Formats: sequence, structure tokens, C-alpha cells
Amino acid sequence: MQTVRPYVMSIAGFDPSAGAGLLADIKCFEQHRVYGFGVCSAMTTQTDSDFLSNEWQTARQIIDQTTPLLKKFKVQACKIGLIKDLEVLEEVLYFLKAQVPAIKIVLDPVLKASAGYHFHDWNEGLGKLKPILKQIDLITPNYPEMKQLSGPLDITSAAIQWSSYCAVLLKGGHSPLNTGTDYLFENGTVEELFPAVNNISQKHGSGCVLSAAITARLALAHQLPEACILAKKYVEQFLNSNTSLLGYHKL
Repeated sequence: MQTVRPYVMSIAGFDPSAGAGLLADIKCFEQHRVYGFGVCSAMTTQTDSDFLSNEWQTARQIIDQTTPLLKKFKVQACKIGLIKDLEVLEEVLYFLKAQVPAIKIVLDPVLKASAGYHFHDWNEGLGKLKPILKQIDLITPNYPEMKQLSGPLDITSAAIQWSSYCAVLLKGGHSPLNTGTDYLFENGTVEELFPAVNNISQKHGSGCVLSAAITARLALAHQLPEACILAKKYVEQFLNSNTSLLGYHKL
């Protein structure tokens, strides 16, 4: 019987609707029986369907929130979601790895809210992303995000190239061909993750939930492919938990 739960951390935006970001991640962590810490990277004003405004936290503000937690607790894995820019991200990553070298880090590159609000116009290619990719264990872009971030390369070539630095989970929810099929790239290899259900009900924050579920599984000592497969099943259940935009969490 598990008595002391692994400690995990989410660095993400605060969504008052609790469908995405910090609150959604904490719900997901609780269901996975890991103890979740929440560090705010942005204060948003939104509902499940409308995004109104956003106020960024600086790298120093984020680091100040994480410092006492990392000093007191052995944090095994961290999910990073919405964050101001690549410079802030790189500074936060450097701090995390300096404090806890073995920490597992999952990056969900949130570029656009599901309600349509654009956070970033990053189009960096490998040049500026390389220092970031080398500090993390997994990045989880969807097709539009991968297309925007991959620079001049096509999506598949970019994913293969990135996978020499960290694993890439290319999410298939927006795939123009095989909708719902995810692709896990690791060290030049590709594994297909097929959906278990044909029909889903769209949910606000589903990408956040997937990356949080993977983070929890890594903290529970699952290997990455298994963590991604189990997280996909969790998200499919989350998507079909009801017909509204706000899903229910249940393992």
C-alpha cells in the first residue's frame, strides 16, 4: 500500500474555470495518487469558452515560488505549461536542473488557448529551442504547435531531429490525416499510439491534462512509452466524462 506519495510540480497558468492549467493539473495529480504542487506562471481571466486577459509571471516570480518547495520536498517530476517566453522558460529550466538534477520535466508548449487567444508567435526552429530541449525529458506539441515551432522543416523531420535531445509526443487531436493517433519520437524511433475510442467530446484543457498525466506516471516510475499510453487512456476518459467543455477527472 502506497503511504507516501511521490511529489510532482506543475508550473502553469491559473485558469479560474479550473478546466486547464494549474487547477486541472492538480486534479489530475490527485487522481493519479501523486502529491501535486502548483506554481503560477500566468494569471488568466477566462471561462471554458472565452479568454479575456492574461498577466505573466516573471522568471524570478516563478523561481521564488518553487524555491521553498524544492528545499523541503523531493520533487520527482515537473510539468511546465503556459509561460511568458523562451528566455523565461530557459531560466526556469536552468534553476530546476541545478536544484534537482534528476528531475523529470515534461513541457507542454501552449501557444494558443482553446478559445482562440494567441499567447505566442514563436517560430524558432531548432536554433533557440535546442538549449531547452536538452534540459527536458519530453515535449508534447499538437500539430499546429509543431508546425509553428519547427521552422523550415516539415513536422516529421523536425520531430525526428528534436528527438535526439528529448522525446517528442506529437499529439494527434489536430492531425489532418490520422486524427487521434499520437506519435512518440525517441532517439530517432517512432511509436504510434492509437486511440481506444472513435468519438470524443471536446474539452477545455485536454492538452494540459495529458501532459500532467504523463508527469504523474513518470513520478510513479513508469517508463515513458507506458506513461504516454496510460495518460492517453486517462485523457480519453476525461474527454468522454460528459458533453460539456469542462471534463471530470477519474482514474
